[in-house]
Amino acid sequence: MVGGLIVASERWHGSFTGDSDMSKPQASHSRPTPRVGGLAVLAGTLAGLLVLGPSNMTLTWLWPVLFIAAMPVFVAGLLEDITKDVGSGKRLMAAFLSAAIAWWLLGGVSRVGLGWADWILSFWPISLFFTMIAVGGCTHALNIVDGMNGLAGMIATLMAISLALVALQVQDIPIFLIAAALASATLGFLVWNFPFGRVFLGDGGAYFLGFMLAELAVQLVVRNPSVSPFYALAVLFYPVFETLFSIWRRRFKRGVPVDQPDALHLHQLVFRRLVRVTFSRDGRHAVPALCNAMASPYLWVLALIGLVPATIFWDNAWALCGSLAVFIWVYIWLYSRLVSWRRPAWLLLPSLGRHSHRK
Repeated sequence: MVGGLIVASERWHGSFTGDSDMSKPQASHSRPTPRVGGLAVLAGTLAGLLVLGPSNMTLTWLWPVLFIAAMPVFVAGLLEDITKDVGSGKRLMAAFLSAAIAWWLLGGVSRVGLGWADWILSFWPISLFFTMIAVGGCTHALNIVDGMNGLAGMIATLMAISLALVALQVQDIPIFLIAAALASATLGFLVWNFPFGRVFLGDGGAYFLGFMLAELAVQLVVRNPSVSPFYALAVLFYPVFETLFSIWRRRFKRGVPVDQPDALHLHQLVFRRLVRVTFSRDGRHAVPALCNAMASPYLWVLALIGLVPATIFWDNAWALCGSLAVFIWVYIWLYSRLVSWRRPAWLLLPSLGRHSHRK
């Protein structure tokens, strides 16, 4: 409902909530679009939990604590969406602050499945520092993949569903309900975001979702010893690996600052070299928003390569590590093929113009 209100009232707030800079390297839209969809995700999640909370006493304290901890990074992201003047460094610091608040109120990373590392993490300053880096980094990572209609929103939904399913298997009902509410609210946002991009998730939405997903993964491991710590990594791995890979290629391959925006993320290569090329060879103009959205399903499938085995083998560290290795191989193979213009023919969309001509 909030997403619909944002779209319906765009003429009153669009001048300051709209993303009107179409010249940015990472921009792939063709008209100014409100980027405060995070308000819809937060409101939808909050509404769902307010309905569920009174019937579950454990849930009544867990979700308010998560929302309190999420406020610094959500507000920082929302201010960036409105003012366009909150730098990435400040937003990352806000993510670290949110992670520190969650550590203080709920506890943080205390085991990673390695004896010596678990002993080191038993010292609270180290646990605090590691939790801030891990949760804050994952929070920031989801914003990196927010570049196409429906991409970050559906990836977050799939991650939340995975968390809900694993929580249900270990009978952690509070985590299950929070993850389910998060997935439902994000699906509600996607009604307005995919395929035509009437509203964007924005930094506020991406950071809120990234923080909630990272913290739910940490808490699922903390509260349930049977869940492998590698599951927390596996369920969040697509945006995490995208971020690490981007840092590597910018710093070591291109020799530019790691925070310098570019148009070389995998989803941007998929858009330009698998999707847009189809409409170009048909000799016609595609609806820009629809063309944009057709890139997202490629990345949904890529994410599922890691998410499906993670959801099945949540208690098996070796299987989880194997799924991470497979994901890395597929990602690097696809990236190397696209960046060198050796795109696999079987990944190209059907030539719509050719089919229409035959008819």
